[in-house]
Amino acid sequence: MSYSSAALKAPTFFIYCLIILGLLGCSHTAELTRDAPPDKPINIDYSIIYYIHADADYLFHDPNGKPVRANSQVLDTALNVAENARSGEVFIFYQQPEKKILALFPRKSSMLYHYTNGEKTTQIKYRYPDGNEDFLATEAQLYNRYHFHSGDQSLQNYFLYFGHEIPNEEGTNYHQTLPNLRVNTSSFTEGIEHFLSTDQKKFDLVVLSTCNNGTPAMAYSLAPVANRLLASPQNLHLSHIDTEGLQLLEDNPETSARKVAQSVADSTFKRLKKEIQTTITLAEYDLESVGRYINDLYDRTTAFQDSTRINPYRENVDCAQFPFFDAKKYTQGITTWYRPARFGRNANTMTQHSGWGCKPISEN
Repeated sequence: MSYSSAALKAPTFFIYCLIILGLLGCSHTAELTRDAPPDKPINIDYSIIYYIHADADYLFHDPNGKPVRANSQVLDTALNVAENARSGEVFIFYQQPEKKILALFPRKSSMLYHYTNGEKTTQIKYRYPDGNEDFLATEAQLYNRYHFHSGDQSLQNYFLYFGHEIPNEEGTNYHQTLPNLRVNTSSFTEGIEHFLSTDQKKFDLVVLSTCNNGTPAMAYSLAPVANRLLASPQNLHLSHIDTEGLQLLEDNPETSARKVAQSVADSTFKRLKKEIQTTITLAEYDLESVGRYINDLYDRTTAFQDSTRINPYRENVDCAQFPFFDAKKYTQGITTWYRPARFGRNANTMTQHSGWGCKPISEN
């Protein structure tokens, strides 16, 4: 073959490659593993949904100074929980940065793992078809497409979210590579609601492994779609909530969401006490009990923030320090795990925490 012929064919081959890549990029999902759906409802006692947000910086260092990617550690734990869920169904959404092939074609970077009765039945690579879509819209569509209906309306269902603090308002630039995908308290609640079927009124437990989301605003927003909430009113310091306590559901399907939440919180609190010297706060909210006063607390908190210069970018403080807070009334239905910082001006000055986090007053 002459040099000129080869030169002519090279661009043609390159164009063909681009066309193939373009066609491959048209679909926003790719099935890596898929078992045939069962002919009849399968036996499931509980359902667990993990959402792991990895489109940001989650690097931290363990007590020995070793760098650790928190999102990878959470994924390993989630996969272990799924493999041991012999009587449950587990979905793990591992959302990763959006990337492009040759800087032109969108690449499927995120992953869905679907386990049923301890066996992996589906594994899918996916991307977001629209960078401006509603938060969790793609994940909810995948969940509703692939989950197996057990026919049992009474099965327990759990939603666990791992990521950075969910802001109360705005929420653009939450994803580093999807800056227009808005994440805030309202969009989160609306997003997880799409995972509920018509015969499921609420999640038994929502776990927020984030900083500063144990707030009146979050509880107010989640009360219509969740019975219980486990969250941190203040900072988790790029750590995460342990979820090995979900094994209780396998040991005894009758285990209540309250016991699961408290087991998860207990193990997380014990680990954090060994690893860090800063403030530790976790709280479990019975949203039925909290619901008796959450409207009032939310209104008072909002009014205080509107009338006072607060710093929305600082770590939360205990709402109990503000004049609108009625400790006797606003702590009902809450179990807290609290240890003050071991150093600093406020070290060991507080022996308990209300369980509610509020943004501090601006010092300027």
